[in-house]
Amino acid sequence: MQGRTYRLSFWAKGKYKGSIKAVLKAHEAPPTAPEGASILAEAIVSPSGDEKGASWRKYTAELTATGNDPKAQFALVFDGKGTLTIDVVSLFPPTFKNRENGLRPDLAQMLFEMHPKFMRFPGGCFVEGQISPENAFRWERTIGPIEERPGHWNVNWGYRTTDGIGFHEYLQMAEDLGAKPLYVVNVGIWHGGQTAVDSLQPWIDETLAALEYANGDVTTKYGALRAKNGHPAPFNIEYLEIGNENNQPDPRQQSDHYYDRFRLFKEQILKKYPKMHLIGNVAAWGTDTPTWDSQESVELLDEHYYRNPAWFADNFHKYDTYDRRGPKIYVGEYAVTDGFGDLGNMNAALGEAVYMMGMENNSDVVPLNSYAPIFVNENDARWRPDMIRFNSSRVMGTPSYYVQMLMPRNIGTQVVKVSQTNPYEGAAFRKPVTPQKSRVGYATWGTKASYTHMDPLPKTGKPEYVFGDWQVTDGVLSQTSMREQCIALCTAEVGDHYTVKCRARKDDGREGFIIVFNYVDPQHYCWVNFGGWGNTQHGLEQINGSGKSQTATKRGRVEAGRWYDVTLTVSGDSVKAWLDSDLVFDTVLKHDTSAGVFSSATIDDQTGELIVKVVNSQAEGTTARLNISNFAVKRAKLIQLRANTGYDENTLQQPTNISPTEHELSPECNAVDVELPAYSLNIIRIKK
Repeated sequence: MQGRTYRLSFWAKGKYKGSIKAVLKAHEAPPTAPEGASILAEAIVSPSGDEKGASWRKYTAELTATGNDPKAQFALVFDGKGTLTIDVVSLFPPTFKNRENGLRPDLAQMLFEMHPKFMRFPGGCFVEGQISPENAFRWERTIGPIEERPGHWNVNWGYRTTDGIGFHEYLQMAEDLGAKPLYVVNVGIWHGGQTAVDSLQPWIDETLAALEYANGDVTTKYGALRAKNGHPAPFNIEYLEIGNENNQPDPRQQSDHYYDRFRLFKEQILKKYPKMHLIGNVAAWGTDTPTWDSQESVELLDEHYYRNPAWFADNFHKYDTYDRRGPKIYVGEYAVTDGFGDLGNMNAALGEAVYMMGMENNSDVVPLNSYAPIFVNENDARWRPDMIRFNSSRVMGTPSYYVQMLMPRNIGTQVVKVSQTNPYEGAAFRKPVTPQKSRVGYATWGTKASYTHMDPLPKTGKPEYVFGDWQVTDGVLSQTSMREQCIALCTAEVGDHYTVKCRARKDDGREGFIIVFNYVDPQHYCWVNFGGWGNTQHGLEQINGSGKSQTATKRGRVEAGRWYDVTLTVSGDSVKAWLDSDLVFDTVLKHDTSAGVFSSATIDDQTGELIVKVVNSQAEGTTARLNISNFAVKRAKLIQLRANTGYDENTLQQPTNISPTEHELSPECNAVDVELPAYSLNIIRIKK
């Protein structure tokens, strides 16, 4: 970037006579540009001389760019003779708060504007590692001079990390953001293995050493090391999570004797740090109602939810019925990961906003929550969605980012009772889920399977292969790839009352076979998954524009190589499914509950403001009157996040397509009238 000064450092050793020039070059200079026009900055980083020693030498320089090019290239140019070994090349722009080895300012600013109260680090699966404990996050290997940090393979996400952002930088980041650090520690479990419970002491010692580095006085071993690294004052970790997703019912899913591990860590941590807030793991997937099945006392439990917008809307009241005498809940990871569009759409953001309002209403039970994950580099995306996306020169927040920014910025100190009424309720006719015309078919998910024809549909006629490697041999339709979501459809249409029969067989793979029904288009259909989820359960799922939702599930599996008779009866929205003579499902399809109007309110004792939040996730706009009791209204302001459709998104080219706006409102007679556009989050701050 023009005018920006970059700090260069690298290490070299060997025999070399000549100079070393550091150069920033434009990616492509115009054909008519004069010679040298592509050079944006350069500096001599070594005087002419004879480098004879075998020891490493550090070189530094500053380069100030004279032009802009997001694809600029960096080069070291040698004009002499000899052999040099180069290592730890680092080119840094100015950093957030001017920290040495600090953060990219525009990215850190996005976090700062969220006003976070705490920061969970160093991550989720990153904590555990994979294949070997050497791939776990080992804090002591990530501090000190960057040239002394070995780095490690982040096998879980498929890249090597230099650990340039290490334990110290995470703590410094939290401090600079005004957030409390929440540290997640490894309990001797990694993806694919574990340390035996009776051999855990080295992992506990590692945790205690990390806490001493963060919290210890400068007279302690690790407190002194922290001071040497530039921070004499303690960072003061108050929250510590013991393990990450290590309490699954299936011990093969990076879980092993978790309660014993928790107890051993807890006893030694609280002995030295009696005021530490400890967080335990509960099942992170496979259930919507995770439980702590131990007599061991625990202060906070970490729940994780990656679902679709309808699930989050359905769970607006999830915490209303939680036991107030039990452990508090920390929702450590949550996000819409099904039905979010390409990068993250408005439907996803509004579903998350409704869920957050439910947590806010139950803040006595849910004192902490954190969205995950946060950042992704556009050039190497390994997960979607992420709420902040960036490349070398740009950054943008998804609609979910703005929800995460607005909600904590507008939270009070007391929850206020809200009574919501709708004068038009019951006036609208709810359409049935099952369409008047649709198709049926077959599917597989990461497995191979075979099928015969469906009655009463014609036996002849080639199916439509939506996706997958399908072939017909002697009247048997087979899918032969291991790809996911392979679908073949029968050509004939059915109505809203029908019965279909077929024979199905699992041929290979971890899953079973799937029967598709009510298929309208790739965004709207249903299926019955026999032997899904690693061949552990059957499930009836509905797919719509808001994502995939489970209507009903049942434990069960299917045998490979065996033909099963499958019968499916659809009577309007009532569905029955048989596997041979076993009635597996007898249920009713669910309506999409992501659309609606949801509200909550708090009062901020410090500012004297009433803060009302209203989400309208419907396709039609409406109006609302806020009738306020026991509060004399003086003026009101509306903060609004809205989109034209639920599928709208932001992009790096249009980063503020969906972004907050503010409007003044005109209260009358202790009431505030507000327009609620379709697909909008509305925050009304009312002064008394």
